[in-house]
Amino acid sequence: MYVYLPPKNQYYVLLREIFGLLIGLNMAYICFGYQMFHLILLPMLCYIVIKTQNPNMIHKAVLLVCCLYLSLLHIYRQVYEYGSYTLDITGPIMVMVQKISALACGLHDGLLSGKKEQTELQKRYMIRKVPSPINYISYLLSFQTILAGPNAFFEDYMAFLNGTNFPDKLPKNAKKPPSPLASVAKKIFITFICANVIYFIVPMYPASILKSDSFLIESPMYAKVWFIFMLTTLTRFKYYFAWTLADAVCNASGFGFTGYDENGEQQWNLLDNIDIKGVELGVNFRATIDAWNKGTNLWLRYVMYERASPKYNTVMTYTLSAFWHGFYPGYYVTFLTGALFTNGARMVRRCLWHRFQEPKPVKLLYDAVTLFLTRLSLAYMTFPFILLEFTPALRVYWHLMFYLHIITALGIYVMPLVIPPLKTVRKKAQ
Repeated sequence: MYVYLPPKNQYYVLLREIFGLLIGLNMAYICFGYQMFHLILLPMLCYIVIKTQNPNMIHKAVLLVCCLYLSLLHIYRQVYEYGSYTLDITGPIMVMVQKISALACGLHDGLLSGKKEQTELQKRYMIRKVPSPINYISYLLSFQTILAGPNAFFEDYMAFLNGTNFPDKLPKNAKKPPSPLASVAKKIFITFICANVIYFIVPMYPASILKSDSFLIESPMYAKVWFIFMLTTLTRFKYYFAWTLADAVCNASGFGFTGYDENGEQQWNLLDNIDIKGVELGVNFRATIDAWNKGTNLWLRYVMYERASPKYNTVMTYTLSAFWHGFYPGYYVTFLTGALFTNGARMVRRCLWHRFQEPKPVKLLYDAVTLFLTRLSLAYMTFPFILLEFTPALRVYWHLMFYLHIITALGIYVMPLVIPPLKTVRKKAQ
């Protein structure tokens, strides 16, 4: 288990890079055999693009190469292993696409610093010069994140290598030097609970039931809604298990420390990919989505949402997310429905939220209602992601009478006419 040690010198940093890289390559070979070749070829292609392209276009060119490469792998898998959930090289490549495209965006921002307006996120992760080959490849293939992530930004990784993610001098309110023991123990305990749920309860709700004619035709509406709710909720435990375990591995190596809170308690949440409480108890759609797959959400925001036209950034972000996941039609049904629900939730919130903040019992009732509707919407939106196929998903929606699609459309186009939304004032750029 890692404990706090101050950085030594560049030879020490190089040793850490080589050590992490060799372990990462060995893990990739053990898991994927000859397929690990893709983990070397894609970085080589993108490094050539990074070294040769104009800074104005570097982020777009790299994202295009990454998406094309990943798309070919997704198509190959979809043709030869249709509907399979077996682990293959596409998983690590998906994480690598996040890393490389984020690095290219950081270079774009750093090399053009002062020439364009930048957000706080862009300022934080800007990169002033092209990384050396060893920095670049060790960042992409380090053992902590090579298999299941989470996504880590280049600047955060270099701070971990150099030891600058730890304070030179402990703050006065620090209760003890940085040690991830408590954080790792907590996350391992969570994975143990998730593993038991996956083993004992998940098999009770097979997704194949949603393809059954007898279930769709004979079951009452509430039974179909309940089954979809349970199926999608239990499926999330598989992701909770993988992401929490990956985060624990990073913390155990000393990666993920973010400092001390006001009470002097250590914070090891830099690479947290999931906020389970936020997902399961979020009182609105945006908060729930933000708590899910946080590393990917941050990547989507960084490489697409903040850089696309405000008129289309939501749809383009969901579309990139769908392409990144693959080409099963169910993904696109889920993400396009998600884009619709995001816009609908935004409009309904503008119409209603400010009217239900006082007194406190009214606010609590409003939060309880929105919590319930958010869980309902999340289940309704995500079951096509599990089914993968378009026709079975459409049949389920048909037997559900597209009820949430219709309600959301009414919220977007009819509610503002009946209940005027709260006007927002956009601040002009200084």
